[in-house]
Amino acid sequence: DDPHVWMDPDRMAVAASLIADELLDLDPDGPWKDRANDYISLLVALDEDLARDYGELSAEGRKMVTNHDAFGYFAERYRFEIIGTVVPGGSTLGDPSSQELAELVHTMEEENVNVIYTETTDPSSLAEAVAAELGEEVAVVELYTGSLGEAGNGTDTYIGIMRENARRIVDASG
Repeated sequence: DDPHVWMDPDRMAVAASLIADELLDLDPDGPWKDRANDYISLLVALDEDLARDYGELSAEGRKMVTNHDAFGYFAERYRFEIIGTVVPGGSTLGDPSSQELAELVHTMEEENVNVIYTETTDPSSLAEAVAAELGEEVAVVELYTGSLGEAGNGTDTYIGIMRENARRIVDASG
């Protein structure tokens, strides 16, 4: 199953509240609830912005092929459809068979999907091979899923990576 719950800001807001409750048990005088509420407000605003941005995409633009199963919670939250993954199963360590890659190429052709979303933390060579098989019109787009970007470039916070991912997805799918 997909452990990437952080790909859904609404779930992260719930997590922030739960963490604050636990910290209050350890330090009842700490500012944990206020800090969590401030962050939850930012997450709610992020979620609203992302819902608006993704809401502009067509049903075709909401079909995704990903490097591996890292976008289940994201897809559920923003009504995307994951039609295939380059690496089958939940692991990034598996090697797909040539038959599985051929089936993915076929599915992408049938569904008219021309973007493969990979991750900044995983090599994208298999995704690039699938894209090459489909032709020049297929793009490989990296998204942030498992780590932040470099300090100062706008992807050094959770909210920053989610906004950057949205920009990349809308640009590629729009």
